[in-house]
Order: sequence, then C-alpha cells, then structure tokens
Amino acid sequence: MTNHFHLLIQTPHANLSEFMRHFLVTYTVRFNRRNGRTGHVFQGRFKSLLVDEDEYLLPLSRYIHLNPIRTSRFKEADFPTKSEYLKNYPWSTFAGYCYLRKRNKNIDYGWFLSTYFGGDTAKGRRQCREYVYHAIEGEIENPFEEVVHQSILGTADFVQWVRQKLPLKGQREVPSLKKLQHDISVERILGVVAKAGNAAAEDLRDRKTKHKDLREMAMELCYRYSNCKQKEIGAIFGVDYSTVSQSRARLKTKLKSIRKLKKQFQRIQEQIDKLSNSKI
Repeated sequence: MTNHFHLLIQTPHANLSEFMRHFLVTYTVRFNRRNGRTGHVFQGRFKSLLVDEDEYLLPLSRYIHLNPIRTSRFKEADFPTKSEYLKNYPWSTFAGYCYLRKRNKNIDYGWFLSTYFGGDTAKGRRQCREYVYHAIEGEIENPFEEVVHQSILGTADFVQWVRQKLPLKGQREVPSLKKLQHDISVERILGVVAKAGNAAAEDLRDRKTKHKDLREMAMELCYRYSNCKQKEIGAIFGVDYSTVSQSRARLKTKLKSIRKLKKQFQRIQEQIDKLSNSKI
C-alpha cells in the first residue's frame, strides 16, 4: 500500500479529528525533516467510518491485516508466500498480535486479543493468526461493502442507535450526518432519477435497460442517501453487491470525463438533497 493507510481506532473521548490532525502534522514534519523536503505529504482530508464493535470490528480488522496481499503481485501466489509476507510486513500490527518477538512497545495488544480470542496467551495469539490466515485461501470479504450512508459500518439496530444519538442541530457542515438523520427510501430516489431522465422507475431496475447511465446513478444515489447497504441495493437492482460496487466505480470514471453526464448527476443530486433536508 504505497498511497494510503488504514487505522482502526477506538476513541473513548470522541476526539478523532483532533488526533488525526496531530498525527498527520507530526508525521509530515518528521518525514520532511528526515528527507530534506517541504510541503504536504498527504493529499486531502482523511475519511472515517463509525464501526459497530460487536458485529464488524473483528472482520474489519482481518480485512485491514490482509490488505498488503490484496494486490496483483500476490494474485497467483500460494499460501506460504502470502502468510510469510504478512508475518514480516513491517507496516502492520498483525505480526505483533500473533508473535511476541514481533511486537512494538508502543502498541497495546491485550484488549483485542482478550476481547475476541480469550486473552493475550499462546492460544489466543494462535487463534488470531488462524482467523486471519483462514481468509487467505478463500475469498476475502470486504466489510466496506456494508457501509451505510458513507459513514457507518454496522447493523440496522446500530445505525438506528447512532441516528438517535445525533444532535438535531449543529451538524450542517457534515453531509453524511445530514443524510443519516433523514434517509430517503429507494423508491423515492428511483422516482427522482427516472423523472430526470424521462424514464420509468421500473426501467432502472431492469438489468437490460437502455438507460445504463441512469441505472448507475440510481445505484450511487441509493448508496449515498438510502438506509441500504450495497448487498440490499444489489437485490433491488437484480445483481450482487460486487456488481453494485463496479457500477459505482464506472459512474465515477464517467463523471470525470463526461461533462454533460456530470451536470445531469449534479442536478439530480440537488433534488435529492432537498428531500434529505426536508422532514420525511
């Protein structure tokens, strides 16, 4: 991973932004000083998700630990090659959870091992290693496909609990929180997209529709504004969740190069934003 990194962080004091600002500034200063350079090291603001600890923290941690081998370099590699690479990968905490000699003195490994594997013992470390390695030989499930409102990874009950905790005012500057407070039904989103493109809502559900761009826009907007995960969106459109992800990626590419399509998408999004800001 040469262009990004993942951090899975517990924030008892809800001060993630303050921590990230300090972390990124400190790293940038030291990196520039060590390499005799100036200017930015990181591009843009960090992205964050609120994670349901009970249901998603464990599989999310596994996905992050396996990220170094989710590249074309290891596509045809065998299990020993992949496992050995993970064991010796220097930019991950994974090895420290499994091998005492690989530990970093600045990291507390006890909480995670105690919570999910019975303790920071030889047995617990072995179970942690087996849990991660088991996914090497099979398909690595991507928990990010289950994200709701571009901001939450959790069950429906967890999303509802978060919604109840949100303040009624003072969050206008955070678009994802606005959408979370007033999610919009898939039917309403389909209606807006279909009307904008002079099509019928049912046409957008049809896999063989001639309105391919509208269908992709509908998937993207359902992901952004509805309370549905990609798997649920896929069921509505008659495809699996990976196809939804691919369709959204294709649309993103098109929006960068086709000005007319970008303007149409922006107009539709503005209409849905109005619905999101109204009482539903």
